[in-house]
Amino acid sequence: MAEHLYTYINPTSERDLDRVCRLLERDGVIAYPVDVNWAFGCDASSVKALDRIRRLKPTHPRDRPFSLICSDISMASTVGNIDNNQYRVLKKCWPGPYTVILKRQRTLARQIKDKRQVVGVRIPVSPLLRDLVTRLGKPLATTSVPELADGEIPKFGYQIIEEFGHGIDLLMDLGEEMPGLESTVIDFTEDEPVVVRAGVGDPEQFGG
Repeated sequence: MAEHLYTYINPTSERDLDRVCRLLERDGVIAYPVDVNWAFGCDASSVKALDRIRRLKPTHPRDRPFSLICSDISMASTVGNIDNNQYRVLKKCWPGPYTVILKRQRTLARQIKDKRQVVGVRIPVSPLLRDLVTRLGKPLATTSVPELADGEIPKFGYQIIEEFGHGIDLLMDLGEEMPGLESTVIDFTEDEPVVVRAGVGDPEQFGG
C-alpha cells in the first residue's frame, strides 16, 4: 500500500521534496493535488513508471502521451517550441490551470516521444508541484486520476489511497479538498491559439 505523506507549503518541506525525488528517480509513481484535481505523476523519462500509470488509467489512449509539468517557461521551452509571441502570452497565463499544446522539441527524451509532433505542457499554480519539479530538475509526466469505482471524482487524498494505493508508491497531500475540475487545454501549434477543452481559467487570455 502506498505511503500517505501529509506535507505543507509556504515554505515547501525540503525534506519531503528530497524524499519524493529519490522515489521518482527509482521509477516511482506518485499522486498529488494539482490546482483543481488529483493526478498521477512520474519521471517523464521512466518507461517503467509510465507503464505503471497506464495500468492505473487504462482509459488513457495508448497513443497519447501524458502531459508534462514544468517548473517554469524556461523548462517548458526545453520540451516545446515557444516563439517570441507565444512567450509573451504564456508569460501572462503561466503559472495557471492551462495545458498548452506546443510543437515538440527534437531534443525531447526518446521515452516520451510518440508519432505526434506535439507535446502538452503545464506550469501549475501549485507551489508544491513547481518546487518538486525544480528539485527533480526535469519535467513530470502527469495525468488526472480517473473516476473511482463508484463513478465519483476523487476529491480527497484518502480516496486515492483506498482506490489506487496498490499501484502507486506515495501520495502527497496538503489536507485539502480538490474540486475535481478539468484544466483548460489550448492548442498553440497553429498561427492562432485554439481552445481544445474549456475548463478552469480564462481562455480569453490567449487571445484566441
